[in-house]
Amino acid sequence: MWYGNTKNLLESIVRGLKTEPPQNDAEWQSQTDLVQACLAEMAEMSAPPVHPSMGATSRYVHRPVADKLNRAMPHVRSMLTAMRDRDRTTALAHGETTLQRL
Repeated sequence: MWYGNTKNLLESIVRGLKTEPPQNDAEWQSQTDLVQACLAEMAEMSAPPVHPSMGATSRYVHRPVADKLNRAMPHVRSMLTAMRDRDRTTALAHGETTLQRL
């Protein structure tokens, strides 16, 4: 998944929580699984690239997207925890903060 796709998916989940929260356990689980998939993608996209040829001499390269992802991921984790607990208000608050960070 690309950064834009992940952000769009999180936006749609937050929009859904605002307008029409999941009605049953299956819907909650489906939305929770999507948030978990987004978190996994964000972790993968934010990881520094591994170049064995560079070894210990590699220099830091500024990656603005990775910075945004790293700022947003703690809020996605909190959103995921709230969704597992079926806490719509907390999930929505963390989701909105996530979108601000992205």
